[in-house]
Amino acid sequence: MRAAMIPLATRAGAVESPFNAEQQRRFDEGFEKAVARYPAERRKAALLAVLHLAQDELGWLSEPAMAYVGHRLDVPPVRVREVATFYTMYRLRPVGRQVIGVCNSISCWSMGSEKILHHCEKRLGIRHGETTRDGHFSLEEVACLAACGGAPAVLVNNFTFHENVTPESMDALIDKLRGDPGKPMAPGPTPRIPLHSVEDQATPQGPKALGGAEGSLGRPAVSTAVEAGSTEKKP
Repeated sequence: MRAAMIPLATRAGAVESPFNAEQQRRFDEGFEKAVARYPAERRKAALLAVLHLAQDELGWLSEPAMAYVGHRLDVPPVRVREVATFYTMYRLRPVGRQVIGVCNSISCWSMGSEKILHHCEKRLGIRHGETTRDGHFSLEEVACLAACGGAPAVLVNNFTFHENVTPESMDALIDKLRGDPGKPMAPGPTPRIPLHSVEDQATPQGPKALGGAEGSLGRPAVSTAVEAGSTEKKP
């Protein structure tokens, strides 16, 4: 006897747009450009680009935003969610109006990115994976930014690269961003994110061991001993 399953081809009914009039205009304009890059029968291939368009307008991807993207591309909602939860550059909860990402690749680490990250934590009063109380800054570790020649590198708001970063230049950047209102986050219900078990070389790491810091999906941020520059387990 086969277990009943929800068909992946299930389509949503009428879906309300999450955008205001001006946001809708910009989204529609970008949407047409994105789908025009593919044959009509392959328009679903524009899913990644269209999710970015929605995030650019709203600041993050709420459940209604993902449902609307699926509706426009005729992609089942479950497929949209699978993609949005797979790629770390999609934000599944509101973040700060200015998001600072410090690269943790081997090149950046060897050039001092760990010190830059700790400097940012001290300056902003938060740990990576957290947002300041005023909602202005979020701080995160990001995977390789492909800027090894300019390590250590920092990415601001998913678009602006800063290379050869020093504590002094980081201070100047934070001061500049503090005076910039940044991108406000749209309201909306936070998506339901499953809690995944993440392990280091030997033992599971949990919220208690990590001081309760949150990662990009609203769950405990994880920093392994390898990311910290050592093959030894953290105490």
